[in-house]
Amino acid sequence: MAQALEGLKRPDDPRLLVGINTADDAGVYLLEDGLALVQTVDLLTPMVEDAYTFGRIAAANSLSDVYAMGGTPLTVLNVVGFPGPMDKRILGDILRGGQDAVNESGALVVGGHTFSEKEIKYGLSVTGRIDPGRIITNAAARAGDVLVLTKPLGCGVFAQAMMTQDVVDPVLYQAATASMMQLNRAASEVMLACDAHSATDITGYGLIGHAQEMAEGSGVALRLYAGRLPLLPKVLEMAAEMTDPGVFMNESSFGTRVAWDENVPDNLRKIMWESQSSGGLFISLAPARLDEFKRRAADAGILAAVVGEARTGAPGTIEVAA
Repeated sequence: MAQALEGLKRPDDPRLLVGINTADDAGVYLLEDGLALVQTVDLLTPMVEDAYTFGRIAAANSLSDVYAMGGTPLTVLNVVGFPGPMDKRILGDILRGGQDAVNESGALVVGGHTFSEKEIKYGLSVTGRIDPGRIITNAAARAGDVLVLTKPLGCGVFAQAMMTQDVVDPVLYQAATASMMQLNRAASEVMLACDAHSATDITGYGLIGHAQEMAEGSGVALRLYAGRLPLLPKVLEMAAEMTDPGVFMNESSFGTRVAWDENVPDNLRKIMWESQSSGGLFISLAPARLDEFKRRAADAGILAAVVGEARTGAPGTIEVAA
């Protein structure tokens, strides 16, 4: 993507508070003093057979970019690619799942666009509001911050299992779908309450890719502890036998900036590289606020796994310890 954007002129307007310069989750445009718009769009292909569940996951994934910035979704547009000959009741179930996720967020579905496509694709274009004085970007981590992850990893392994196994372990299926359908709304509210310095959500570039973007944009180095990472059930063992295609894409894009402890097993490395669908927030905050963050997260029923820290060092580099 960086190569594709290389030749494009970057917008030069003081009202554009967050653009594409740091590969952030969403754009932010200043409307007036104290009020800005936050905007994003995203699509997913199905990773589960149930159309309603897929709709909820894809909608949660799209809404997540606004939450990662500290914004509140207001309106959404459905964006759908759908095979013409396919039963339209499937499309109805997808849209119903998406609408239920949007309703949970407090936003409104105001329309959308559908196009003919060989493979189902679904997501949302989301517009939200944000306080321009409280924008959480992916480029403001500070040396000494702790790094917190709010959902488990392993969605890529799960997606591969759905494509290659006749029957997926029911414990994994329940955990994976529940995690992906969960909105990052509560996590966003907790990070705002705890004055987080920086955040991003873990999606297509995987944990390592999105962490590298945060490190680069913030001018810091990061250390991650592989043994502290929260994982979906069964995926560590399964990763030895299956590999998400995102592993190769992300490793080729970001691998030169990562130093691995030789004791980190290959299957765990793959999970750290793989693409995630509707993953959690990856948050950088002051150590003095960590206990409060954990307490608020527990009250909200969300995960708060401490997985690393930001450090001084070569900007954009990541050290992965066992």
